[in-house]
Amino acid sequence: MVRRWKWVSAIVIILTVIGCNNSAVDPDMPGAGPSQSEIVVLNSLSKTIQQFNIIDGKLATFGTDIQLGANYDGEALDFVSDVWVTSTSQFGGSQIIFGSFSTGEQAITTFPGDLGPLGDAGKPTIVLDAAATIGAFVPARAEDAIYIAFPGQSEAQRMIEETGTFMVRAMPAGDFIIGIDANLDDDAGTFAPLGPPKMILYEFRNGDFFDELEITGAFGATEALIAQDELVFLAGGSFDPVTFQPAGDGKMALINISDRGIRDLYDIGGNGIAMEPGRNGLLYIVRTKGPDTYETDVLTFNFFTGEFDRGPGNPIQPKDSDGSDLSCWVMTAFITGELLCVTFEAASQGRLVLFDSDALFVDQIPVGAGATDIIIRN
Repeated sequence: MVRRWKWVSAIVIILTVIGCNNSAVDPDMPGAGPSQSEIVVLNSLSKTIQQFNIIDGKLATFGTDIQLGANYDGEALDFVSDVWVTSTSQFGGSQIIFGSFSTGEQAITTFPGDLGPLGDAGKPTIVLDAAATIGAFVPARAEDAIYIAFPGQSEAQRMIEETGTFMVRAMPAGDFIIGIDANLDDDAGTFAPLGPPKMILYEFRNGDFFDELEITGAFGATEALIAQDELVFLAGGSFDPVTFQPAGDGKMALINISDRGIRDLYDIGGNGIAMEPGRNGLLYIVRTKGPDTYETDVLTFNFFTGEFDRGPGNPIQPKDSDGSDLSCWVMTAFITGELLCVTFEAASQGRLVLFDSDALFVDQIPVGAGATDIIIRN
């Protein structure tokens, strides 16, 4: 159980948590539309959050776009119920942004000190204490530190210092906070691997260092998820320092948190672009197919069997409306097995695409430029 943060004493204004994670139509209002969105897309380059529903088997927009501001350059969302959180890097001024899906209300939290805008925020992770107070763990990659932020609080509070060389995630796990260090050279600006990425454990009650594990044979860190006592770790891989073409050396590791040991290390046969859990118990890993970063296919890993359903030798290749291969940037799934993906377009609109369980095209709808994250809320 997540403990209350004893070293945090600020009185926090909390955004109202509205409703539950269902986008059902109100049964007492025949013909009424859904009361909330079930699909959310983050567009990094368009700097917007868009919401959608599936109505009669087709994708439909919900509400109006949420504008994230001219300085926004983040790439991921986390959420609980109606509240979402995202962040901007040092190029955007290192901010943490909380907001409401239903109202569009936003609250900005900054990093403290004169150098706070240079903190370089990584992906935030929503956390709740025993009283259901909403906060977020946020790594500051340039500061090699982990902060905690709350909606309505003007500045984030530093929890852990000297975390590693490029901390990309911080997540609660029982008595510990897990930090994911990509171990990249951001000080020199090359972002070249300095060595294997690491899982680092800190004590939840005081933030003290406890132990660490190097993911030997891997490079970088794209994403990590906790499934019971295991950490699923996607190491995206490396790139050619001159051409920036992907080296195809991405890995996925299963790590036992209690024993701090690598249970399995898988070669994914490409660079890892994204890893997203589906509501059907499968994990969807988008990887590069070759030297072109924008040509991708998808692997699926089964949490229950601990094995790939569709591994590197038998990936899912999503199909477009004309039957041609379609490259996704992120993929996830409904509990029914239907698939969703977004395409990444830098200079034009991307697409949110709905597939059947065999990755055959069903429907699509335009999204903004630079779509980098999908949330299914129900």
